[in-house]
Amino acid sequence: MRDENPLLDKDGQPYSRVNFKHNKQKALCSLKGVLTGVICDQKLKPSELLYLESWLNDNEFLQDDADTADLLDAIGDVLNDGMITDEEHEDIFCLLEDVIAYKTLDDSKCKDHMNVLIGILKGITADADINDAEVLFFKKWLSENLDIANIWPVPKLTEKLDQILLDGVITSEERKDLYQLVTMLIGNDFSETGDAADSPTQSFDSVLNISHKDKCFCFTGKFKQLKRVQLEDKAKSLGAVIAKKIPTLSTDYVVVGSLSSRDWLYSSHGLKIQHAKKMQESGHHISIISEDQWLASL
Repeated sequence: MRDENPLLDKDGQPYSRVNFKHNKQKALCSLKGVLTGVICDQKLKPSELLYLESWLNDNEFLQDDADTADLLDAIGDVLNDGMITDEEHEDIFCLLEDVIAYKTLDDSKCKDHMNVLIGILKGITADADINDAEVLFFKKWLSENLDIANIWPVPKLTEKLDQILLDGVITSEERKDLYQLVTMLIGNDFSETGDAADSPTQSFDSVLNISHKDKCFCFTGKFKQLKRVQLEDKAKSLGAVIAKKIPTLSTDYVVVGSLSSRDWLYSSHGLKIQHAKKMQESGHHISIISEDQWLASL
């Protein structure tokens, strides 16, 4: 029987049952990561709780989750006066620890570890700062989850952390550099935007002139304007060559569909982007651009 009132995504597109279950699992992994990132330095700030409240309210896949309801109630009570008493700090800290400890996830999956990681990145930057305790925790967490060591963006993060910890001293400039890298990777700075929702546009490359003649394009994801084959035909009419599967050494551009960009990391199109990112880090000249960027170049 068809669902008369299906849950819609931010673009008004209905989720399939498979996608809903998949995205619910991703949301739970992200929740575990965000909470872990927020409390990993054993402190709680009003700004972190404000971020957490906004993030929980924005995540449609957690709206029927009992732990989310409890968290929102507790955070709302604390934020009423803008202060956190010692008793409130202890109570809400214990609640966050309990959710982390008892949330059931399949920790054997690399994809789950990656979603937890993205959540941790959001959690440790929720207060617009990364302190020494968070740096050390982050390094320890990555060293304990080596199954994702070679998955983008982990190598980039590991390299930055190794540089920071090389001399045994963590400077304010190093913390600032790490914060800028993390906010670039997650595509959002809550302290500037006030928006806790995922916004991956910063992960697209800035390309001034997108040329087509004798250039190789790889289209991936779900597009809002036309079907993928129509977009590929348009590119070919302008002199481009199309890569049908994963990007190759001859690929110049990977174009990501607008209806896919928010959830790009662990679907089939997300794997193409990971592949392109690895090629970039190896020195290959390949650009990752959005559907809107490509359309603007026509």
